[in-house]
Amino acid sequence: MSDWREDYERAAEAESARLARASDRVLLEAIRARQTGEYYTIWRVIGERRPKPEICWTLYETLTSDRDYLDRYHCAQALLRLLGLRTFEAAELSALSPNLPGNLAAPHQIIEAQVGAPKL
Repeated sequence: MSDWREDYERAAEAESARLARASDRVLLEAIRARQTGEYYTIWRVIGERRPKPEICWTLYETLTSDRDYLDRYHCAQALLRLLGLRTFEAAELSALSPNLPGNLAAPHQIIEAQVGAPKL
């Protein structure tokens, strides 16, 4: 008999392995199209890449979007990892709260400092 956890983990690992082989461009297109998979592994995969401007700004735009909480939460984890930022928890950059706009100001400034201003 199959254990649901093992099935879940196997499927998530397969999704992660498939996404790990994709280019930055393919991953960013999927994120912009809101096709982030069933297991949220796209966020871990993109968070392990180098902090390039297009990646960082796409993740920041995702955090400021109307996406569901889990996408924003996992996106926040990826961005924090890319930036090496340990002063925030992912929930502080993703959960709707009165503090959210202020919390998002710091990563915005850090992205600008590390990779440059967003391209218009």
